Amino acid sequence: MPLSAPEPLNATHDVSRFTCGKAALDHWLQTRALSNQEKGFTVVMVVHDAGRVVGYYGLAPTAVVPTVLPRSIKTGQPPDPVPCLLLGQLAIDVEWAGHGIGTGLLRHALIRCVQGARLIGGRALMVNAIDPQAAEFWRRRGFLASRGDPLMLFRSIADIAASVTAAGLDASIR
Repeated sequence: MPLSAPEPLNATHDVSRFTCGKAALDHWLQTRALSNQEKGFTVVMVVHDAGRVVGYYGLAPTAVVPTVLPRSIKTGQPPDPVPCLLLGQLAIDVEWAGHGIGTGLLRHALIRCVQGARLIGGRALMVNAIDPQAAEFWRRRGFLASRGDPLMLFRSIADIAASVTAAGLDASIR
């Protein structure tokens, strides 16, 4: 049976065996993700193999004070706080690493961010890297460190939209 397309997390998904090598990300999925989604704090999208979650990401709205934004994103007279989107988590089970699941989930998340920002606004996508290695992962994907915190990174929605268009990706996914 092939892997599922990304879909919202629900109570039938098996998260109990998920392990990505970062205990905090495993723990969040297993203990908080569904509750956070049910309460409207986060949308959690998963990819699964016959119900067993093998990858996931979480998106949520957020806002940040303009002073933390990289200069290239802060431009002009931004509101205070600046509306943004938060990619709170992105993780792949170690047994499934190297199969393109992370790339696919990231692409899915980026397209959804562009769509969301078109509907409700949002200047940038923010990530809170769990460690310096994760921060490097995000920097390689065009994210810029915030002013004062190398683990808080941003990428403008305009830049993401341009990269989605340049890659010929369909920004009308579900």
